[in-house]
Amino acid sequence: MVDKKYELRKQVKSVRWIIFWVVLAQFAAEVSIEAAVSFMANPPHRYLQIAIVELLAIGVPIIIYAKTVWNGRRRSVKNEFGLNGCSARHLVLAGALGVSGQFVMMLLNVPANYLVSTFFEGQAVDSIPIATQWYEVLLGLFAVVLVPAVLEEFWMRGIIFRAYSRCNTKAAVIFTGFIFAMLHFRLSELAGFLFMGITASIIMLKSGSLYAAMIYHALSNLTALLFGAYIMPAIIDYIWYVFAAATLIFVLAFVVLLRSKSEIKQNRTFRSAPLILTSIFSLPVILSVIVVSVKFFVFD
Repeated sequence: MVDKKYELRKQVKSVRWIIFWVVLAQFAAEVSIEAAVSFMANPPHRYLQIAIVELLAIGVPIIIYAKTVWNGRRRSVKNEFGLNGCSARHLVLAGALGVSGQFVMMLLNVPANYLVSTFFEGQAVDSIPIATQWYEVLLGLFAVVLVPAVLEEFWMRGIIFRAYSRCNTKAAVIFTGFIFAMLHFRLSELAGFLFMGITASIIMLKSGSLYAAMIYHALSNLTALLFGAYIMPAIIDYIWYVFAAATLIFVLAFVVLLRSKSEIKQNRTFRSAPLILTSIFSLPVILSVIVVSVKFFVFD
């Protein structure tokens, strides 16, 4: 038992440091790309810049981490990262939660958007640039739907959540939600991303499959991508009815999800509250918060 706890502590400490290295790599990649495009007469589309940052900052570190931690182990790679098959029921629920959940996120972000526009004397900037042309939609499908859904979920749910769920399942859901919100650190959207991160973790817990979390993430981002130029104009005359209907769909789908059996074993090897607090106030996470804060207040 002592050896097991030691191995679990060692693994979560390793995960905390990969969080820092990913955040630092993301910061460095964004600064480097912004500096590079400032010298270009025809810089690449903003969507492509987003994809490059994701591939460099998240894709490369998680590949290195996965090879380092699990190289030579007998355990199944699919089982380690949650790359198991998923029932059609969970995929449908994940899709419904992704589309309707994006509307819920927008509602949750309304108070923060108002405060940001009031106290910072500026309009809050959307995390996903608006696609106004069909070629932008095609670029967006790759850069802000497919790439983030695969890489961010592999990192968040495949690595962080899976490592923490072996220690305490409740702590895994809360801590992963916190890290997901920190990764997308924007004062105007913090509540929405915290909500999205926690929902994705619960989907992972209930379905036992990373694919369901990816579907949820992808359809949520797709809804955000199409909202400004395509969805909003179509629903503007009855927008609050649409938001109410989306919220109702999300609640119903979420209740059905919660009532289903958890496919991932729930663990309580460590107490949840101390594990969450020691993780949030650990050196790599504190350093990560400092990096994203500097990026937000200095460069955004």
